[in-house]
Amino acid sequence: MKVQRAASTGLRLALFLYGVVVTALFSSPAAADNWADRINLTGFMSAKYQKISKDNFFNGDDYTGIGKDGSFRGTMIGLNLTAPIDERITIFSQFLATQEDDSYVSHLDWGFVAVGLTDEVTFRAGKMKFPIGIVNEYVSVGNAYPWISPPMLFYTEEHSGANITREAYSGGSALWEHSQGDMNLSADLFGGEITLGETQVRNMAGIKLHLDWNEEITFQANYNQGIMRNTPMPVMEGKNHTTTALGMRIDWNDIIGYAEWAETDMETAIMNGSSWYATLGYQFGDWLPHLTYQYFERGRGSTSPQEQNMTTAGLRYDLSDAADLKLEYSVINTDKGQGLFENTPVDDSVNRFGVAVDVVF
Repeated sequence: MKVQRAASTGLRLALFLYGVVVTALFSSPAAADNWADRINLTGFMSAKYQKISKDNFFNGDDYTGIGKDGSFRGTMIGLNLTAPIDERITIFSQFLATQEDDSYVSHLDWGFVAVGLTDEVTFRAGKMKFPIGIVNEYVSVGNAYPWISPPMLFYTEEHSGANITREAYSGGSALWEHSQGDMNLSADLFGGEITLGETQVRNMAGIKLHLDWNEEITFQANYNQGIMRNTPMPVMEGKNHTTTALGMRIDWNDIIGYAEWAETDMETAIMNGSSWYATLGYQFGDWLPHLTYQYFERGRGSTSPQEQNMTTAGLRYDLSDAADLKLEYSVINTDKGQGLFENTPVDDSVNRFGVAVDVVF
């Protein structure tokens, strides 16, 4: 029933967005003549196969997680539509088809209207990607980063994880962007509400500060706070959900690097936690070998502490400018609790293997 409600809501939003675009573009004969030239349609696809060495499920359950038998869960295809209404107003949307239980479900991943108030200030409203984390706003586009999936101990959507990132929020955003020489600065003030399963974070407000130097070095800082409602644990109901995150990315002289840290405070000891990861790689022509170490802990000082780390050796090969092939091997250690496993592991470590193909078009 949850999947059907989500699909139904996504369909209504998609139809509404489509109606807005069509009405605007066909509002005059002149617009109708060149509407096809004004709409930009792009897409992406990721096919993933992953498995672990033990009889358990990692980063999900038997329907959504990575198991011993292996699966193609995480395989997806997406379409991006950009429709300029006039010189100041543009509609952006992304439709995504992903696996839900035993079937694939398409939905409106995000869709919003952007109004340019000045050359540097844009107001946006609708459903937008949550801006916490360097890659979270394009987390579905596998070709945009070196890993098969962004570090799972940081970017997981599982309730048992660090609860740092969210797929999307509904609300508004005031975005300021400024360029000076090789330096690009931006500040995003955003607010609204987030839904994850039955749980909501309402009255949410936050800020993202972003600095990019010549597309070689990126720094980002994030902060947001909201009030939790309809929570699975009554003790969390009405409490504040606060996240602070810092991150950087480098792409300099064939050196590729990522590092992010975040801390979450839910005013409940068992749920408070932090996560961080670091990735380092080197580009040899079309080949990119890389190493990633990631760590997650939650509930420090409580009766149910969680502590887990993961080391991954990966290799990306660029088949073309628009496609890549990726291989990864990981060792997952759970020091306390069950971490992101469905059941508490009985072994000291669990191995993970993955292969993926990413394409953009």
